[in-house]
Amino acid sequence: MAVNPISRVVEPVARIVAIVFGYTILVYSLALSAEIVGRKLFNTSFKGIDEVGGFVLAIAAAVGASYTMAMRGHTRVDVFLVMMPRRVQRVLNTLAMVTMAVFAVFAAFRGVSVLQETLEFGSVSSNLQQPLWIPQAMWAVGLGLFGLIASAYALHALWLLVTGRPELNAFYGPLTVKDELDGELAALEARNAEGAPRG
Repeated sequence: MAVNPISRVVEPVARIVAIVFGYTILVYSLALSAEIVGRKLFNTSFKGIDEVGGFVLAIAAAVGASYTMAMRGHTRVDVFLVMMPRRVQRVLNTLAMVTMAVFAVFAAFRGVSVLQETLEFGSVSSNLQQPLWIPQAMWAVGLGLFGLIASAYALHALWLLVTGRPELNAFYGPLTVKDELDGELAALEARNAEGAPRG
């Protein structure tokens, strides 16, 4: 099966960002657990842990959207799509990519606007009194990555549509059960290869 050339570029980047932030969530989870134990047993609390949780959630949403886009994991309702002629599917799959790109770019634009306002007014968080531009910059970077990935896919889909390339539906249509199974088997083989002893 042909591999989407855009995915070859964006998937490793999105995966690295997701892994790095995954470890960030793990560290926050440990800190939150320690805070809960401290509050229940020692009547002490970490100042601003809930505030940090809000920052982590916002950044995770942006990073997660980027990774999910790169892995073709966003939900697509394809009940009627699969019943339509392939030419109609090509148009609708391209429209889906373009729509997602428009949304992602708008979200990134709004994220940068919020960051600019924060820098202009020198806003700080309520509990920790830390400059808000720090978490907002990471959030905006996540949204920007989402916008770049979605735009790359949309432009590629438009090019495939205009040039009449047959792989458009395979690259940008909803994942079939076979696609998901093949992906899981490939991931399993990769994990087994990494864990295999080298001699």
